[in-house]
Amino acid sequence: MLPEKISRRGVLLITVLSGIGAAVGVVLARLSQTPSEPLTASASMPRIISREEWGALPPNHDAENEAGFAASPAESAWYVYTKPLDEIYNTVVIHHSDTLLFANETMPSLQLLHLNVNKWADVAYHFAIDKHGSIYEGRDIHVRGASVAGHNTGVIGVVVMGNFEIDQPLDIQLTTLQNLINWLANIYTLSHLAGHSEFNPESICPGKNLVVYLDQLAQAAGLERGTAGYVAPV
Repeated sequence: MLPEKISRRGVLLITVLSGIGAAVGVVLARLSQTPSEPLTASASMPRIISREEWGALPPNHDAENEAGFAASPAESAWYVYTKPLDEIYNTVVIHHSDTLLFANETMPSLQLLHLNVNKWADVAYHFAIDKHGSIYEGRDIHVRGASVAGHNTGVIGVVVMGNFEIDQPLDIQLTTLQNLINWLANIYTLSHLAGHSEFNPESICPGKNLVVYLDQLAQAAGLERGTAGYVAPV
């Protein structure tokens, strides 16, 4: 109960000041966040929006740059892994989509870009995270990705939607990314985490504003940083 001597105007003033104080606190907390601060996440399976749910088109096996089916991982065509996935996968590679966050990119638009412009058989990445922190199933996890030129075998590609040369990754994107990495590292016994440009130095992907979080993301998932876990196909 409020003391009787406080008027209704006083109560209103206290309420307004409290709201301002809370808002300032949120802003200061966001401004003070640095890559050295831990991201909280678990290793349990996150909610993943399936291909069926987001309306994925079927793969195009006549695609110019990924036509046909490979009989072995040494071939460049569409390759379905034949061994257990925890024996195949070693590295998770982080990308950005290079589209500004305010452009409201969608999974269907990302798939169409890869089908029609890049001429791949399907969306290149195995998973994608949008600006709301939703995770989408991309390419079938049993199929080799197309996200890292010359180094796709044994690599799980994860793209965060945004242009992180310009945009800052959102808190919800970072937390969701950590959740996803932790889960992937656990079920596929991954050893390493890398940024796209570490495999392909001509690229700036995943952008300078996301790269600064990679050490932290790897450490929280118990992964080594870099490309040393990659095993070339034979």
